[in-house]
Amino acid sequence: MHNSDNKQKYREFCKIEKNIPIFSIDWWLDSVCGEENWDVAIVEKGGEIWATMPYYIKKKWGFTLITMPPLTQKLGPYIKYPQGQKYYKKLSWEKEIMNELIDQLPEFDYFYQQWDYTITNWLPFYWRGFKQTTRYTYKIDKEIDINILEKDFETDVRRRRRKASELGIKIINNENIEVFYELNIMTFERKNKSVPYNFDLVKKIYEITKKNNSSKLSFAFYNEKAISAAFLVSDSNSVYYLMGGIDSLYKDLGGMDLILYNSIKWTLNQGKNFDFEGSIVENIEKYFRSFGSIQTPYFAVYKINSKLLKIRECLKELLR
Repeated sequence: MHNSDNKQKYREFCKIEKNIPIFSIDWWLDSVCGEENWDVAIVEKGGEIWATMPYYIKKKWGFTLITMPPLTQKLGPYIKYPQGQKYYKKLSWEKEIMNELIDQLPEFDYFYQQWDYTITNWLPFYWRGFKQTTRYTYKIDKEIDINILEKDFETDVRRRRRKASELGIKIINNENIEVFYELNIMTFERKNKSVPYNFDLVKKIYEITKKNNSSKLSFAFYNEKAISAAFLVSDSNSVYYLMGGIDSLYKDLGGMDLILYNSIKWTLNQGKNFDFEGSIVENIEKYFRSFGSIQTPYFAVYKINSKLLKIRECLKELLR
């Protein structure tokens, strides 16, 4: 059941509420979910919106799944607080608000959402039968000075960055999303993995983020050839490393290290946090960490209502 009223209110809310993370903004959801496949729970009091929680609905094998859209790092509740609220009251407020958000969710067989790290209390969801697992992102805080941060770079990163500069590798921002996607695919091919999204989706995300001044494509060029690239997206608080790609023939030349260094510098100059978007893949985690970024936990909240899916989940656990 879609509440078009709620959705319209939410679109207006996104225009005025500057702190909503990009992944929860209406135009982002339109592009990654399709306009008809997402909805939003809204808590209003005294004619004012105090909390929102957009969600992506998918039907699969007859099941109703509320899950994460492709290429979307986080969703979850967005909560505003009355001024001067004491800590004790803040927790009561979160409980009240979160219960109202849960009450507005449609019937589902399976729920899974990754939340923004700024949400540190998921207890009200626990009391309503949800479960949680902790995931990590790696971020560089906007307060840090780039020269101090550089001292925290791992030696290999500094060495590869120097090498890239000595080789005359140039970092150029341009709009060639086709070349970016080719480099991105190479990264998956190198690991013998299939790409979990297609070019049309990447192009769609690029076009909508470009239109909203929220993206940047950076390429490393060696002898006129693009050897690596990064696709960054941003909101009013953070810049996120959404995707990257490296031509494996040139992967030791330090092109990606130089791109990321420039991107971090550019981000800090804007007074924003740089978010690597985390990874639980061991070698990627190590690479993100080598830039002096801070491990930052966030919640993945889930619930299974379908008996059939519960059995399947139990079997998966047993077979692990």
